Amino acid sequence: MKWTVVAAALATAMATVPPADAAGPSEDNIRQAYRMILSQADANKDGKLSAAECMAIYKDKGTAEKNCSFWDVDKDGTITEGEYVQQALSMGKKK
Repeated sequence: MKWTVVAAALATAMATVPPADAAGPSEDNIRQAYRMILSQADANKDGKLSAAECMAIYKDKGTAEKNCSFWDVDKDGTITEGEYVQQALSMGKKK
């Protein structure tokens, strides 16, 4: 179930990229994707993903550690909407 939500969230974020903005999805789409992930993965409903909640999304532990670490910008063990947006926006700027 969580895999489906994550895939849907990513698809939503990437679906409406304006032609002039090849760098990636809009901030609104990124926020929407984060909220979709939260709706299924935020077990304690605190509005952010703990390391354990993030890890539970993935089947492969190595992939989970790498991805969850990437999204946790300040390395405090939680992924906030702000961190998610910051990292998603930065992905389009890397070359």
